[in-house]
Amino acid sequence: MITQKAHAKINLTLNITGKRQDGYHSLDTVMQTVSLFDTVRVAKSDIISVVCNGLTSPPYGEENISGENNIAHKAALAFFEKAGIRGGAEIVIEKAIPVKAGFGGGSSDAAAALKALNLLYGYPLTSGELAAAAKSLGADVPFLLRGGAANCKGLGEEITPLPVADRVFYCLCFSGGGVSTKTAFEVFDNKFPPGVAYKPAKDSGGMIGAVRGNDPYSVAGFLRNDFESVMPELSPGFAALKAALISSGAISASLSGSGGGVFGVFDSLEKAKRAEERYRGEFFIKAVSPVKP
Repeated sequence: MITQKAHAKINLTLNITGKRQDGYHSLDTVMQTVSLFDTVRVAKSDIISVVCNGLTSPPYGEENISGENNIAHKAALAFFEKAGIRGGAEIVIEKAIPVKAGFGGGSSDAAAALKALNLLYGYPLTSGELAAAAKSLGADVPFLLRGGAANCKGLGEEITPLPVADRVFYCLCFSGGGVSTKTAFEVFDNKFPPGVAYKPAKDSGGMIGAVRGNDPYSVAGFLRNDFESVMPELSPGFAALKAALISSGAISASLSGSGGGVFGVFDSLEKAKRAEERYRGEFFIKAVSPVKP
């Protein structure tokens, strides 16, 4: 059996830079993995099966998270097809990351399953082949194969690694009622169809400099997420979460990904933990540190 940590991620920036002819959107985002993680255990089996335990019930999870609909099941199918071998896997996931919160829980589980399967079956895939399998599963999965900090563009496959800003800390929170990525893009496209004015997309240059400078105040100053323009109609509680974090000492706060989850930026882990303690029991909240690849 192989055990992998599947770390959550946050989007320090998320710029929607265009819509392609194939219907997918091009992005420019800076992501960072953090110390909150699911635990993914993989063992050889005759068939592919996925079982989830832990944080799997509403409001922070989903009732029907096990089985073929789980992205880890899709990751296993992609692995065996890419490797050209017949095999199976028993995948058990201990959930700690809320579902559809924008913290990459599903994508991280998929990345962890790919890494575990490659190790379990004797490394039949090169790192490039593993990345190609990851790309077929979603925009965040290629980044989460590596983790750490990176600027990701295109469909997420254009990855430029960045140094981890280890003097910047975060507090993640989520009040439930998650938003799927598909729904978020549909609402965004309906609100800003071709010809409808939308603030021009900015690149992530400012945030890249802030991360390289390892300064929490600069990082906080360059936070940006284009989905905030449609989140009031998808997850109205996100604004209250941002206000709660700022009132608890966060320098600034932002939406993560396309879910309803929010994170605050802090200049110390102790301050982030105080925010966690203040709201523990009212909604999902967790103080975290950045993690390296």
